Amino acid sequence: MLKEVLMEINNSDYISKPNIALKLNKSEDLIDEAFSQLLRMEYIREDDNTNICSAGCGSCPYARSCNKTPVNTIMVTEKGKKLLKKYFIDF
Repeated sequence: MLKEVLMEINNSDYISKPNIALKLNKSEDLIDEAFSQLLRMEYIREDDNTNICSAGCGSCPYARSCNKTPVNTIMVTEKGKKLLKKYFIDF
């Protein structure tokens, strides 16, 4: 199931644990645990974007909330991408 969650994270523009749970027909608690495991195994990383953003505000979907509420982003690491390539040929 971790590979399926990783693939959903990789293919999503907006990552939502409830949406992934619904799509994979799993509980949100199970998806939350999968995120924790993927973070621990370094297949994904989380960034709270508190550093200065290099993207221009005109191209940022979070421009309206910038500096008001940090937006956490999840990214698949190179290690995670290698795993996806190994198991999903059409990745």
